[in-house]
Amino acid sequence: MKHFFILNDTRTNLHHGCEVVMNNLYSLIQKNHPDAKFSQLCTGQTISEEKWLELLKDIDIVLINGEGTLHDAAPFGEFLLKLGSIAKQQGKPVFLLNSTWENNPTSWNELIQDFDGLYVRDQKSLATLKPQHPHCEYAADLTFYSSHQFNPTHTTESASARPAQVIVNDSVYSHVSDALFAYAEKQHFDYHPITKNLPLDAHTIGYNPKKMKKLKQYNLLSKLTFGLYKPRRYYQDFNYCIDDTQAFKQKMLESDLVITGRYHCLCFCLQMQIPVLIVASNTSKTHNLLSDAQVTDRHIRLEDLNQLSLEQLYAKAKFSDEEKLRLQSFDQQTKLKHEQIFSQICA
Repeated sequence: MKHFFILNDTRTNLHHGCEVVMNNLYSLIQKNHPDAKFSQLCTGQTISEEKWLELLKDIDIVLINGEGTLHDAAPFGEFLLKLGSIAKQQGKPVFLLNSTWENNPTSWNELIQDFDGLYVRDQKSLATLKPQHPHCEYAADLTFYSSHQFNPTHTTESASARPAQVIVNDSVYSHVSDALFAYAEKQHFDYHPITKNLPLDAHTIGYNPKKMKKLKQYNLLSKLTFGLYKPRRYYQDFNYCIDDTQAFKQKMLESDLVITGRYHCLCFCLQMQIPVLIVASNTSKTHNLLSDAQVTDRHIRLEDLNQLSLEQLYAKAKFSDEEKLRLQSFDQQTKLKHEQIFSQICA
């Protein structure tokens, strides 16, 4: 039995994309090692060097999930890489997985120099790291390892020029989420953020009593002020979220058009070939993904949402037959690449 330690288990973000990434990561390991033992450090958690050295005595392989963390010299990203470097000094195999690498200091290259594997999720990150780290490889985001369905209305030329069902999603930026929510209300579209509900069970990953207390306080204030009090978007969104990940994906699958500011929502739409428009996120990751998948840019500015008709938006969002074939190939190749990567890691 091998003991795997996962650094940066992102399920604490309570985010459908993170949920799928982590489920796929664990299942790929278990496919190679059915009896694998797991320990993890979740997003935002820290650990002392002394405690880490003690834990390493019982660990066989260290995996760093770089998802959403290794860009713009983020302190938590540096912390993860330092833990990886310490593990490597102790003779442990260390792998960086599913990572964007953007606007990071050159000093970080030394931290990952001796890692046993570097796997980034976009070609731009690969081009950045490859000169210093020739063994670096590319595989698109781990969400693409999931099985999926297609909505028949998205795969025929008889699809209506005007979408009947439109889903609007949120953004990593609060002000963008506010604008997307306002747009959805104005157009009478469904609004569903990519986030999940706060867990009630203290043993569930992501349980946060402080946030639960705040949510109850905000709900009470809203009730006392007859809805005039509005907390920040994050807490308002709990009224609109779909808690189950499969139900969230199914809701999108049944729609004709998705407008989102979320990278992983874009991943889902590309995988299921759902017409989609994307408002730029906090890195170039959405541009990189569309480029890697070889489909036309589907970014849209917030101001354009109110200026363009629904027919115009749909025309920009829907995929051509050629793009559908490219997406299908992209999806299949990504699945095979992840199989190869985890076979190497678990060998």
